[in-house]
Amino acid sequence: MTAARDHEVSVTDARAQLPELLDTHVRDGDVVYLTRYGRRVGAVVPAEVAERLEELEDAYWSQRASDVLAKGETTVPWDEAVALLEAGDLDR
Repeated sequence: MTAARDHEVSVTDARAQLPELLDTHVRDGDVVYLTRYGRRVGAVVPAEVAERLEELEDAYWSQRASDVLAKGETTVPWDEAVALLEAGDLDR
């Protein structure tokens, strides 16, 4: 596999070219950035890249949770945390 390259394609063009983009650039490990009005608004990446990103994110948050538990810090159930965030009551 060659080194990954970046490609930019407008959202409009990507709609018409999606099968080709997947079969060529993305399959070869390239990133295809989707643009709207000349600005990058999204990207199509190989599945392995997205899966690795999810693994890294899971590992990060698992480590953060382990650190909190190891320090004996106070925890809050998820439902309660969401309610506090929505209410803006973060000084609890």
